[in-house]
Amino acid sequence: AVVLGVFCVVVVVPACGRQGSAGPASASSALVSSASASVSLSQDELYAEAERVYRALFELEEDAYAAGGAESLPLEMNQYVMQPFAGLEAQSLSQVASKGWRSQPGTRSWIAYVRRSPEITREDSVATLSVCVDSSQSPLVDANGAIVGGGYNAHVLFFKYDMDGSLKIYGSTSEAIDSCNGN
Repeated sequence: AVVLGVFCVVVVVPACGRQGSAGPASASSALVSSASASVSLSQDELYAEAERVYRALFELEEDAYAAGGAESLPLEMNQYVMQPFAGLEAQSLSQVASKGWRSQPGTRSWIAYVRRSPEITREDSVATLSVCVDSSQSPLVDANGAIVGGGYNAHVLFFKYDMDGSLKIYGSTSEAIDSCNGN
């Protein structure tokens, strides 16, 4: 949901932790792509690519929040996300834009940790990352500068191959936590 994004609990509460799934036709073609693409990557390479995808998306999200959200999913994010996650990401950015929110000027959230989590699986995921984002020093503010969200969010991100063979985030769960320490 804002998932990756920093403000899951504040911005898109109903979308946090939604699972969703691809339809039968796209699921079977994704399995074929996953099977052929995963044969060529070692586990270390797969997780290195998953982390690269996540970190690239995170930077785009930070830019979008600093700019006050977006009316739709920025095109450059399409190389890192797919449905149903892409729709939730678009909804989150749109909500920020419609409310006139943005990241507090001059601040950026940061990734406290990224961990491989192969023990956590969902449907046809080929890789799972657990991450924690610290936006405690980079809160969302409204047009008057009042803080409307921020803190610490733990996310579990699920990856699979798109039909073009690219590894992308397709699902997530998120929760607000007290800190990123000790997780």
